[in-house]
Amino acid sequence: MLALLDQAEPIVADEAEAAIAKTAAASLAPAARAGQGVQLVLREQPNVVVPLPARAVEVVLTVLSAMAERRPISVIPHEAELTTQQAADYLNVSRPFLIGLIDRGEIPHRMVGRHRRVRFADLLAYERAAAEKRKRALAEMAAEARRLELD
Repeated sequence: MLALLDQAEPIVADEAEAAIAKTAAASLAPAARAGQGVQLVLREQPNVVVPLPARAVEVVLTVLSAMAERRPISVIPHEAELTTQQAADYLNVSRPFLIGLIDRGEIPHRMVGRHRRVRFADLLAYERAAAEKRKRALAEMAAEARRLELD
């Protein structure tokens, strides 16, 4: 994923962190699969108990799993505004292609001086809509193949 906001680079665990993350992920996985929240007890401060709701357990497990595999990871808030290059990188398209999507109104943006900014939430919405459009097109192609007895 991308490094955004104050994060200069994506987080990549070193060997020691990866080992700790692997153990932690293995401990949290059953709770995440069961959709359960957990309570973390800090070893250095035994009287401090930190409750984590089930959805937070899933997010933490995702981060820990990536760290255990030493995959780069970044956390991007939905309200974050990306440059056109960051948005293009996220969608894995060229910047000129992204500018075309913006100019056609397929992805909303705002101007900051002479520069376009794209909300991350709008990129996710575009991504979902594009996936749905592809899914419908494939279903139509499959129906047409059946109709023509090509399958």
